[in-house]
Amino acid sequence: MSTHTGGAHDRVPARGQDVTACVPAVLAAGASRGRAVSLRCTYVPRDPFAVMLELPGDAAADGLRWYCARDLLQSGLRRPSGEGDVRVWPPCRRGGREEVRVLLRDGFGSFLLEVPAQPLRNWLVRTWEAVAPGQEDDWSDWDAWLLSLLDG
Repeated sequence: MSTHTGGAHDRVPARGQDVTACVPAVLAAGASRGRAVSLRCTYVPRDPFAVMLELPGDAAADGLRWYCARDLLQSGLRRPSGEGDVRVWPPCRRGGREEVRVLLRDGFGSFLLEVPAQPLRNWLVRTWEAVAPGQEDDWSDWDAWLLSLLDG
């Protein structure tokens, strides 16, 4: 698995290679100053439509994971997107930098993150280099998916 931290001299991932980024974020805490956390973003070409967003144990006791469509994050860079456990609002200027707001919910609570827009964009570009938009079906194992539904 490749790890990416948003540096200026990033290598291009091999086609089909996993793409991971640890993006610095701020866990909003109402009117008070938020807490710095790391949002781990993972894209696995074997599951080409989805991405995983994870708050490791530094933000939540055991770490929490959310899965959402890669397209949701992409559209969230331009307009409010999402209806369920993951919602994304386009970048706005705050403190001299562009931040994307990401709301992550689970059965126990919600986490509102302020994520710098550029590292998130950089990571998304790397996912598109791994599997180009519109080519996700080429990477999907529909037979295995159907068997898992029938066995489940």
